[in-house]
Parts: sequence; C-alpha cells; structure tokens
Amino acid sequence: MTPPLIDDILYKQILENVPIACVDIAIVCDGSVLLVKRNDKPAQGEWWLPGGRVHKGEKMLETAKRKALEEVGLDCFTGPLVHTAETIFPDGPYGVSVHSINSCFLLHPRHGSFHIKLDDNQSECRWVADIEPSLHKYIKDCLRACGLKEPSQ
Repeated sequence: MTPPLIDDILYKQILENVPIACVDIAIVCDGSVLLVKRNDKPAQGEWWLPGGRVHKGEKMLETAKRKALEEVGLDCFTGPLVHTAETIFPDGPYGVSVHSINSCFLLHPRHGSFHIKLDDNQSECRWVADIEPSLHKYIKDCLRACGLKEPSQ
C-alpha cells in the first residue's frame, strides 16, 4: 500500500524543521555502481545514487528495494548498510534548505541481463567503476564503501 502524499504546505514545514530520513542505493554489477543524474532539488543536475525518503512504518531495507524498482526499474537483492552520513543542501524544494540523514545500502540486480527504466526524477544514468573527482563528497564516500577507488594519477 502506498502511503498518502504529504501536501506541499506541510512538507515545506517539515523541511524547515526536521531532518529527513533517506535511503540511497549503490547498485553494483560487474564491479561498477549505477549513478543517476538528478532532475530535482536538492543536488539538481548532479550525479547521485538512486534513493529517497523512508516512509513511516517502512524498514530501511524495504525502502532500498522499493527505490530500486521505482527509480531505475530493477529488482535487486538487498545487501548490507555500507555508509551513513548527513547531507545539508541550501537548494531544496520551496526555497528551503534540506537536511537529510542518509543510509547507503549495497544492492545487486537479481538478473544478469536487465533493462534500466528511469523515473521522472532522473534524466540519465551511467555505471562508474572508479571515483571521479567531480562527484559530491557523500557519493565518493558511498563509492569507497562499495570498494571503488580513485583513478590512478
């Protein structure tokens, strides 16, 4: 059952006053991790891990599995929590800063061959095998936790 959406006025008040619990997912296949380019604030236009808010009553592993299906169309095995951190962005929706408590889980697609289907929150995706310098610090830390390395100089 999908929980009801929070109306815009209430959601803005929540963002102004409370950190948001989020799950990000590092989907790993053949030594690479899937990144998506964000369409929405915060971090609009940045390469990020799929993920999003935890719904009330939903376990974080359930959120990870749900976000994989919703955001990239992949049915995944959920693995361990690999990294946790906070992110604070000044550029959130409604002109409000966003403070998130992020938990990153490692996932693996259930099938060897698969088709990625992005939802409206992402404009493109790509697989990365190493940590690029231009990525946000939180994403770099998640990729390190998955075993990826910085490219050799």
